[in-house]
Amino acid sequence: MEWVTPAAAVVVCVVLPYIVNLCKKASWSADAKRWIAIVVSAVVGICAGIIAGAPTPETLATWVFGVIGGVQIAYSAFKAIGVTSNWLDALEGIGVKDE
Repeated sequence: MEWVTPAAAVVVCVVLPYIVNLCKKASWSADAKRWIAIVVSAVVGICAGIIAGAPTPETLATWVFGVIGGVQIAYSAFKAIGVTSNWLDALEGIGVKDE
């Protein structure tokens, strides 16, 4: 199981930018790009959680925050090229006060 953390790091650091660039240059529909962003963001979030370590009762909160942070990092990369999703935008707004 020593290979899991490096494999997750490769997904986060190498595969994510490649997929974002592929979405930027592809002529796919906006809906297809949106679903790719959702799926890839979820995968990257889980990989970030794996990098943080398998969840135990003591580390569950850290793991959950790692997953949410990973999702947001991935989604921010997609959002920068114009791919958006309503529920990921809502997740991004959690904890932000309206003024």
